[in-house]
Amino acid sequence: MLLLLLACGPRPPLAPPPPDAVSAPVLPKRWAGPAELSRVRMVAVGDVLMHTNVKNSAKAANEDAQKGMEALFSQVKPLIESADLAFANLETPVAPDHHKGTRSMVFNAAPELLPALYATGFDVLSFANNHVYDQGRDGFEETMERLDASEMTWIGGGADCAAARKARLVTQNEITVAFIGSSKVYNDNMNLGEDKACSFELSVEQALAETEAARAAGADLVVVSVHWGREYRTFPEQSEVDDAHALVNGGVDLVLGHHAHVVQPVEVLHREDGSVGVIAYSLGNFISNQRYDYKHGVQSLDYGNPRDGLALQIDAVRKDYGEAPDGSPQVRVELANVVAIPLWTDNDAGRIVHPTPVIRVIPTADALEAAYAQLDAAETVEEDLAAKQRIALLEDRWNQVEDIVGEGMMPKHP
Repeated sequence: MLLLLLACGPRPPLAPPPPDAVSAPVLPKRWAGPAELSRVRMVAVGDVLMHTNVKNSAKAANEDAQKGMEALFSQVKPLIESADLAFANLETPVAPDHHKGTRSMVFNAAPELLPALYATGFDVLSFANNHVYDQGRDGFEETMERLDASEMTWIGGGADCAAARKARLVTQNEITVAFIGSSKVYNDNMNLGEDKACSFELSVEQALAETEAARAAGADLVVVSVHWGREYRTFPEQSEVDDAHALVNGGVDLVLGHHAHVVQPVEVLHREDGSVGVIAYSLGNFISNQRYDYKHGVQSLDYGNPRDGLALQIDAVRKDYGEAPDGSPQVRVELANVVAIPLWTDNDAGRIVHPTPVIRVIPTADALEAAYAQLDAAETVEEDLAAKQRIALLEDRWNQVEDIVGEGMMPKHP
């Protein structure tokens, strides 16, 4: 019994280990996430259509031709200037020396348009669309000369077809972006062969070859602008979807579509390597006189679609993911923060040709905020009603664009 009690009694404490034997466990270091090295914000808009009323509006705004044109874009200028790289589709020749006349569907613009676009904040223009030959081959070549002399990068045309499809590289914040311009539609296709002045008629294979060449020349990101689609349809044709997917899966990061004159969906496409490409099938009109006669509440909402546009805002971010298991660095440029910002073209013309219309492009959110402020400040029945009518118009346009572009692509409602 005594032996049993002794066996069940408390054990003497163990002697502590020597001080040198005590050490904290070695835990693996947790990865803290990628480090952002640099960032470029891009903004892309659609068609710059210099209809007669648009030019009349510029003349009425200011006797100085350039300042008058700048007035057209003054309300959207802060958004354009906020970008490190801003893009637009120049859907008109700028060829006063070879002017052959203008009429419906045949355009020409004064040379002051180009410095006005630059002063607004644009950096890159595409001159590949169905109107490039509106003033003939002479007007096409004159426009290219004027673009060369401007302070902006331009794409989509060249002294020969090889130059027309060649990517132009632009570097901002240590990120190099390559731009390629192309069109699938021409009112008059006056291309005369590979060795003559030329507009790049889209070939997916050629665009991907130029993408590969641009990567070899140092491009971190490749943007392809394409003029395509059925006019006034709010969804792409299957051929455009197929071409866009082929471009993105072949290495293009961003596809910017235009020509439909209305906005179409924005798609994020996931690639096999885990990266994403973005496709804006149509950015709509940036400025135009289309649907000058639209009356909210009278015509259908669809009738007003050509006065909606998009400013596609998107960031290119260089990220350092640290060392790979083999010790090699892992630095890549990725797209982030895709936002389709609605634009609206105010137009009080009311008829086809108006000597002094007021036409202005404005971010729809800014217009809504101003309308709500007008409502708050209204002191008369007339002021109250006018503000409420303006709000009703802009709320419907906002919802219309959101229905077309896709859920999750729009900014927060103001």
